[in-house]
Amino acid sequence: MTIQDVKTHLTGILHGGTLSKVRNFEYALERAAANVLAHIKPVDSERENALTSLIYDDVYNYPLPADFGWIIDLRPQVRQSYDVGARRYAETFDVKKALANRQISIEGSEGTKFIRINWRTNAPIVIDGCNSLTANGAWAAVGTASGLRLQTLYKISGNASIEFDLAATGDGVSFIKTTPIDLTDEDEAADEFWWVRIPTAAALALFNSATGRWGNDLTANYWQSAAQTTQADGSAFKVGWNLIKFPWSSATETGTVAPATIDAFRIVFSIDAAIANMQVDSAVFAVGANFDLKYYSAYAFKNSAGTYLIRSTSDDDEVVFSGTALECFLQEAKIQCAQQMEGEDSAFDITAANQELWGKSGSPDPMGRIGLYAKYRVEFPSQTKRATRSWSSPKSANFRYR
Repeated sequence: MTIQDVKTHLTGILHGGTLSKVRNFEYALERAAANVLAHIKPVDSERENALTSLIYDDVYNYPLPADFGWIIDLRPQVRQSYDVGARRYAETFDVKKALANRQISIEGSEGTKFIRINWRTNAPIVIDGCNSLTANGAWAAVGTASGLRLQTLYKISGNASIEFDLAATGDGVSFIKTTPIDLTDEDEAADEFWWVRIPTAAALALFNSATGRWGNDLTANYWQSAAQTTQADGSAFKVGWNLIKFPWSSATETGTVAPATIDAFRIVFSIDAAIANMQVDSAVFAVGANFDLKYYSAYAFKNSAGTYLIRSTSDDDEVVFSGTALECFLQEAKIQCAQQMEGEDSAFDITAANQELWGKSGSPDPMGRIGLYAKYRVEFPSQTKRATRSWSSPKSANFRYR
């Protein structure tokens, strides 16, 4: 149904009056749609899209679609019968992430929702655990970086991280591994990940990007990534540990790299001024897997190009609801319009709409007594994946979903 059709319907159910008193009509419809989605989960608002990022072992944070509302299902694109994810509360997900598998958590930070996924498919190939400057190879400063040392206080895993001071853009650290890594099967398919710690807010203000390099050496036969200006999940750099992804697919090859004997690695930084006490830790290569996300959209409108909108911008845009859900939307829109029109029938219109939505006691029709929302929930129960703490004993109902 187009927005023009909605206007025609509202004109009729509001006693034939005009909608000229309704200011910012599109915002009124946005509020009406939000009320509908708060009470029911219409089948019409279900969407299924591939996640924009591959999913990697031991990489947990991923972006959600802009219109994401409520999760229904997350699944590998090649799914087995055991590939069922359990949604957990944020704390439970985090404390169990090293032990659990096929876990999901919907969280937010700084006004942005994201999904945390722990789904083990391809174990990462470790470049170095960053617990020694010499145990598995040789760490060295790059450019005018200085003060290369171990840091045992700030670390992601193991006993330490690699710490250094940056003086100028292009500074960083390199690592020549004693035993080369065989990446024949991962060649141009895996991505490189480094944990980088930005120590202070002042340092964050000076920090611009990171660039990775890997190959048979660091001068003639190597791959170099594009400069990365965000964390692996697309969020902005922050004070503390940042996971940075260097995609192989967009890297540039210099010379000819033999993937079976990769032993040289480097990370350098673009900065505006000197930064002291930077750290890196736990560098790996990982192959990702494609996942599909099925969810209820929080946007109830779409334009002629099929783009979902939180608010309509044209009379040619469409409402995604149909059937009973559409009738719920029209009644909610009726309430929003009547509140502004303030005519002699406004109170009657609001009462009548609420009775349609929530039921009218004494109605001869049992369905009329429960209302449209309850009727819809009976016909189409929500498929939202609920968060639980853990599964304890399927034999005892007292201990389920603790």
